[in-house]
Amino acid sequence: MKTLVIGVGNLLRCDDGVGIHVVDRLNEVAPHIDTLDVALGSIEILEAMRGRDRVFIVDAIQTGGEPGTIYRVNLSGGEEPPRITHSHGVDLLTTLKLGNSLFPGQMPREMILLAVEAEDVTTLSESCTSKVQASVDKVMEIILGFEKNE
Repeated sequence: MKTLVIGVGNLLRCDDGVGIHVVDRLNEVAPHIDTLDVALGSIEILEAMRGRDRVFIVDAIQTGGEPGTIYRVNLSGGEEPPRITHSHGVDLLTTLKLGNSLFPGQMPREMILLAVEAEDVTTLSESCTSKVQASVDKVMEIILGFEKNE
C-alpha cells in the first residue's frame, strides 16, 4: 500500500510544528514511510497525494480542548473534523474537495486527519509544549499501527 504522511505547520511557532515533528521522527524510525512537510495544507499537497492509497495529514489545531488531545478523523469516510481554528488559516476540506475534482480517481482512497490540540502557537520556539510533545509518539503509534495491519 502506498502511504504518505503529510506534516503541516510552522516549526518555529511552538505547537504549530507538531506535524513537522511527527514527520521528522517517522523519517528516523520508519524511513520506509513516505513523508512530506509543508507550511500550509493547501493545493501544494494535492500533487503529492495523487496515486497514493492512504494519506495521513498531521496538523495542530485549536478548538479549546485539552492540549495534546488527538482528533482522528476519517476524511474519506465523510467524517467532519472538529471546528478548527488554524494558526495558518487553511481550509483543508476545500483543498481535498478540489483535489477530487481536479484528479478524479487519483486521490487516496483513505485520508485520515490526525489533528493535535495545541496549547501555544504564538511563542517563537522549535519545541512543542510538554503535552503536545507527548502526543508525537501517540500519533506515530496510530500511523505505525495502520502499517502493521496491512
